[in-house]
Amino acid sequence: MFILRRLCSFLRRTFRRQPNAPVIIRQSATTTTTDKYSSLPLIRIATFDVAMFSMAPAAPNAAHTFPAPAKIDYPKSILKRNPIFSTSKRRSVSTNLPGEQITVEKSRHLGSAAYRELHQNENGKAPALPELRFVDKRRKSEKSVLQVLLEVGADVFALQNVKAEEEKGMRPLADLADGLGMKYVFAESWAPQFGNAILSKWPVKKSTVLKICDGTVLKVSIQVPSAGEVSLYCTHLDHLNEEWRMKQISAILRSSNGHHILVGCLNALDKTDYSEDRWNDVVKYSEQSGKPRPKTELMRFLKGKRYIDAKDYAGECEAVVVIPKGQDVQGTCKYGTRLDYILASPNSPYMFIPGSYGVMSSKGTSDHHVVKVDIVINNTIENSYRKRNPEKKVVKMDSRSTKGIWKIH
Repeated sequence: MFILRRLCSFLRRTFRRQPNAPVIIRQSATTTTTDKYSSLPLIRIATFDVAMFSMAPAAPNAAHTFPAPAKIDYPKSILKRNPIFSTSKRRSVSTNLPGEQITVEKSRHLGSAAYRELHQNENGKAPALPELRFVDKRRKSEKSVLQVLLEVGADVFALQNVKAEEEKGMRPLADLADGLGMKYVFAESWAPQFGNAILSKWPVKKSTVLKICDGTVLKVSIQVPSAGEVSLYCTHLDHLNEEWRMKQISAILRSSNGHHILVGCLNALDKTDYSEDRWNDVVKYSEQSGKPRPKTELMRFLKGKRYIDAKDYAGECEAVVVIPKGQDVQGTCKYGTRLDYILASPNSPYMFIPGSYGVMSSKGTSDHHVVKVDIVINNTIENSYRKRNPEKKVVKMDSRSTKGIWKIH
């Protein structure tokens, strides 16, 4: 009995809580991506189809002239020999108006009752049918492209359908870059003075151009102080044929040699952006307008390759850029659909910041809007990738040989 009491006393002393011992409560981590990378420098990237500066000047003091509406025989190109301006009398709806072209066209056919249903205000009352105003592409916009881009406040701009005339000192692109205080790289595409450009506030470390089936992709590496290197692929894919776009994007992916951000006007649709009714409206409008039937193979292909869509990190919408009924994302062009994208390659060190993606109005300076997002660079991922995939160098096997025998090292 004595031994049993001693044993019980020992056990009580062993498991008795110390009076001054702190009570530790452990909780699951709730750190967000923003908190996780809060110490890393933010980099804002934006993409914009400037429509050849045909709807607004590049800068307030830049010359803004329009060619005569005569037939122009351009080389075979992405634009399929189309002239800069169509000689047709049809005009395009300005993208900074409260109705995008597909919905406007539908309401015109359905009548005022359907229009009121589509545009009910917060009180449940429909406004009177407005007098729609149109923007002639030959008329100068009240704003310049420079003014719009300054409001975006990006560190890097990827631009498509850019005009830059070498005999005029690369103007008007040079005027835009000077106004932004940025360096630029330009790559001609379907004609010598038209192509893609990347403007950066930081030095461009490396740039290359890849020809892709009647088009080009401009690849640049930008050295960001205290952050690392950003690799951007800027392109403008065919605007008519999905099969041709698939050939172009396949060529881009085959040429890829590392992590990158793919930006530009892909002229492709992601069906997950639209409800069934909205998608049917898009298809019907295309057929009635004599345009090719919308297809979604390209975006399904990129999603299958595990590209990350910046759209999934959207914040609050800018009020002037209307989201059409039956669509869960802001449109980026005059039709209200999304054609312009910012996509990160799979397993890349480029992390999109939640709430930073947005579509900002071009305010009539183009028939597209500006798409922007903030990123940080996770160098842990990048360094790990570089260790697994070291850059290959071509070196001479025998320095004494004159036969030019080389190997990959």
